[in-house]
Amino acid sequence: MFYTETEKERLIEQFLPKIKHYALKYFFIVQSFLEVEDLISAGVRGLLEALNKYNPSLNVPLASFIDYRIRGAILDEIRSVDVFSKEFRKKIEDVKKAYKDLKKQGQEPTDEELAIKLNMSQNELQEVYQSITASDLISLDDYIVGQNGDKLNILNIIADKTDLFEEIKMREIKEKLAEGIDKLSKQEKLVISLYYYEEMNMKEIANILDVSLSRVSQIHGKAIVKLKNFLETR
Repeated sequence: MFYTETEKERLIEQFLPKIKHYALKYFFIVQSFLEVEDLISAGVRGLLEALNKYNPSLNVPLASFIDYRIRGAILDEIRSVDVFSKEFRKKIEDVKKAYKDLKKQGQEPTDEELAIKLNMSQNELQEVYQSITASDLISLDDYIVGQNGDKLNILNIIADKTDLFEEIKMREIKEKLAEGIDKLSKQEKLVISLYYYEEMNMKEIANILDVSLSRVSQIHGKAIVKLKNFLETR
């Protein structure tokens, strides 16, 4: 579809609050090497790309398509900056593997057990938890896999159809995810709920829990390790 410059300016103004929302949501992860203005600029680029690529035949509302492209552009901007050394990335993978190995023994491993198995200090482990959020920023497409093993495009999920999750038989994934969340600690559940369902940013969550930003990030990182392990074993 063709949009005049006036129409583009109007849409940018209309969606600017949404762009700022996503920029602030992810800013806590990248504040040491990106400015919030960088994320806002990426979001605006995503919006303009959405206008150029939108096709009504997709049966997806324009607003949903724009929202998806804005979020994707901001995440792509973050992924483009590789802030972790190969050594530190290995440390993150080692923590995930150690958690999975200890979990196989039949009980929830404690941070102390993880630190001993990994031969690292508690502070080092908390640092890894805090960094997992940044290292695991991936698109929703990567988590949604069809019955044949094919990845489902996010547009299939947000398309304007009746009970689409039922039609594409994804209810099992939703149920398993809910089951995994139910096994988290009370504090981990709250962080996951506020961040993903209430769409609060980390600063807002820190204020609610009355803890530091880094502590919220650590809680989030540990919850992600648990959820990914739960889904992989199912």
